[in-house]
Amino acid sequence: MPDVVLVMAYPGFELMYGNDAGNAWLSRALGLDDPAGVDLRTAVNGGTETDWKAYIDEVLASGTSEHDHIGALGRRWHLRLKRQPLQGPCTSITLTATDITDLADVRDQLLHSDLHYRVLFETMSTGVVYHHADGRVIRVNPAAEAILGYKEADMIGWSPVKGEWHVTREDGSVFAGQEHPIMQVVRTGIGLDNQLLGVPHPDGRRRWIRLSARPVLRTTDGTVENLVVCFHDVTEQQELREQTKAHVAQQDLALEQSLLAMAEMIEMRDPYTAGHQQNVATLADRIAREMGLSDERCRIVRLAALVHDIGKNAIPVELLVKPTGLTALEHDLVKLHVEAGYQVLSRVQFAQPVADIVRQHHERLDGSGYPFGLAGDQILLEARILTVADTADAMVNHRPYRPALGLDAALAVLEQAAGAHYDPDVVAAFKRTLTRA
Repeated sequence: MPDVVLVMAYPGFELMYGNDAGNAWLSRALGLDDPAGVDLRTAVNGGTETDWKAYIDEVLASGTSEHDHIGALGRRWHLRLKRQPLQGPCTSITLTATDITDLADVRDQLLHSDLHYRVLFETMSTGVVYHHADGRVIRVNPAAEAILGYKEADMIGWSPVKGEWHVTREDGSVFAGQEHPIMQVVRTGIGLDNQLLGVPHPDGRRRWIRLSARPVLRTTDGTVENLVVCFHDVTEQQELREQTKAHVAQQDLALEQSLLAMAEMIEMRDPYTAGHQQNVATLADRIAREMGLSDERCRIVRLAALVHDIGKNAIPVELLVKPTGLTALEHDLVKLHVEAGYQVLSRVQFAQPVADIVRQHHERLDGSGYPFGLAGDQILLEARILTVADTADAMVNHRPYRPALGLDAALAVLEQAAGAHYDPDVVAAFKRTLTRA
């Protein structure tokens, strides 16, 4: 609505002039077709003069006066009064009124919204920190103070790029200033979620937080101007996780020591293969890592290799050390060692992958192996790795029935049979390990 402009005489306050908006408003307010000469105090303030006296005293003294006012129809107005002339006796007063009802409603809504978010900001359990685009802290909520151990006043102006916080990754490495997740959001304008950070606490401990960051204001060219960071304390969960990892590591160590003891027991019966299982374990681990297997799968390969011949305890020792070739019947008896080894290891619940690998380490890619004649991908990759490592170590070392053949001969046999007996990818990985030895 255009501003209402009314000119009233002084001291009688009768209307002298009104613009179109002013006359229209007076007509609606008073119900008159011609408002000329009416007392404007009646129209504007329902006949009461209390507010008017204060307004007029101010305008007479200073020349102007401004006030917010609720009119007779419940509308909100911003009133500006100016005396004429500015000096000497006042003869008239110009009233300019702007309807601010809608604006005031919006302002009230914003104030209510601001109060709502302020209460949320102050009471939420999630830590919240606002940053400038250069990384400096500008606001901190109480939850963030409690988690980080510093007051808001202490943290205002802190920045990841200036090193006030020596924030670390899970592996203990320190985020260099521009590598900090907050600065990544500044550079890219893309939010981050679920970032695990270790932050120093005044009590000397390192607290662990899960952090998310979002840009909250950008200029027209897309530059991040502000960002908000939310986080919660996961120190207890992280410490529990570390304890669990340590416990699992202890169990793994106990398992490996048990398997080593089994390996030594086997080798005590068969001095010709003394050290064979540990040699195969080392070689199999190198091949697995060369092929890019995970640490966990490499560990399983190594454990299986340590006891891959455990089933030989069920084989008569005279067959193991026989200096001449075995008969067909004797060879069938020796073959039983893979199933015997499986039966022993399958009783250890957490060693089940090890048991399956041991059971398959004499299977061959073309199905000509034993005990089941598995072929191709029916054979576990870990078992295929163990097969190559076992064959290689057996050929480069002395046996009762033949002298050592040497590494070159072993590699030649493996390459010749690659694709038939042996996985060609495993053989190739084995060959690469030799060049790095």
